[in-house]
Amino acid sequence: MVRRKLSQHQKKRIQGAQDAISSSDEGHSEGLVISHHGGMVLVERDDAQLSECNIKSNLGTIVCGDRVVCKIMDNLECRVMAILPRKNFLQRIDGFGAIKSVAANLTQIVVCLSVIPEPNLYLLDQYLISAEQQDINPIILLNKIDLLEEEIQDPFRLESIYLPLGYSVLLASVKSGQGMDALFSVFDHQTTVLGGVSGVGKSSITLALLPEANIKIGNISDANKEGRHTTRTSRLYHLPNEGNLIDTPGVRGFNPALDQNASISAGFREIDRLGVNCRFANCQHIKEPDCSVIAALSRGEIADSRYQHYLKMINALKS
Repeated sequence: MVRRKLSQHQKKRIQGAQDAISSSDEGHSEGLVISHHGGMVLVERDDAQLSECNIKSNLGTIVCGDRVVCKIMDNLECRVMAILPRKNFLQRIDGFGAIKSVAANLTQIVVCLSVIPEPNLYLLDQYLISAEQQDINPIILLNKIDLLEEEIQDPFRLESIYLPLGYSVLLASVKSGQGMDALFSVFDHQTTVLGGVSGVGKSSITLALLPEANIKIGNISDANKEGRHTTRTSRLYHLPNEGNLIDTPGVRGFNPALDQNASISAGFREIDRLGVNCRFANCQHIKEPDCSVIAALSRGEIADSRYQHYLKMINALKS
């Protein structure tokens, strides 16, 4: 069943109630959400204490990375009373059309791909457009490069397509150690979420960063070359050098929570840049006359895969 959305009036009422709650009030303290399971959240309070907290009704969705206000009740239970304003909020739409919340207050997302299962560039672009929309710095990672033949250059065209657009592309292998020093450095002083389908090695990367963490590693299915979900719930881990890492369950797809065509075009850097030169301000870059995007596509200045993914997202929004 699709969860009913809150009305604007309900949202304003809830926000007003939260705004009235201050961590300076007696018995209140702020904290960071480490994990969420069932009706409880694990909160690291600013006094460095970890508390299992229940959640005040009508607060809305709470996710890893949220800053919250907690209160110790008379029965000594801890309760989340308010969600502090978010810098950003990563969400996706599941197969039933319901919005699923992923994480909040991120500075970057590492989109994990691997040699096996072979990278899905449409999925990659879905992550990238979500990052662009929420002002989250995206990094593209190709894991398991130890499985590549040595003579293969630019596997899956990741570097030729995405480097010119300004995206960082890293190649690494947890198994062989190739590229791991460069990968580790990107987590310093950042709050990062790992994104990607099951089986690309997200849990292995987390374990390499935090050898002491109790993380299960799944195997690749021979039938479809995809992995099993080894991370059951999202979890925030503290890293050396003031970094935070949010490991999330693997997904089969990542349908970004977008609501208008403008969001889609703005999420494709090359289309957004070229679109300002189109004849019509509301050009959708499909078949309009004097479209700078279509002209650039015909000159080979835009990767055909990127443009096809743009059209696919436009059509998905209309359906």
